[in-house]
Parts: sequence; structure tokens; C-alpha cells
Amino acid sequence: MSADIDDGRYDAPEAPGLDSVLRGLSLTGTDDQTLAVATPIFDGLYEFHRQRVLSGREPS
Repeated sequence: MSADIDDGRYDAPEAPGLDSVLRGLSLTGTDDQTLAVATPIFDGLYEFHRQRVLSGREPS
């Protein structure tokens, strides 16, 4: 994921937002709590982009 790489090589527009969310979660709970919240978020992002690639359009 490009949010955790600070070398300027990756410039996905969502990276700064994801980075902020994950850093904020890590400041408010344990690693296990952060994973419990972040895992479904990343699963949803993956599925959204998977369906977009397969269908050639944004899922509704």
C-alpha cells in the first residue's frame, strides 16, 4: 500500500486519507483493535476496485 511508503514514487489520491485514518486508529486503540476496524475497510476497498476492473465501471 502506498500510504506507508514516503518516497514519492506512489501518488494514489487516496493514500493520504488512508494514512490519516490508520494513524488515527493506531492512536486510539490497540493493534488488535486497529486491525479489527481496518481489515473490513481494506476488504471493501479491494472489492470495490476488483468489481470496477471486472466491469469497466464504478460499482453502484
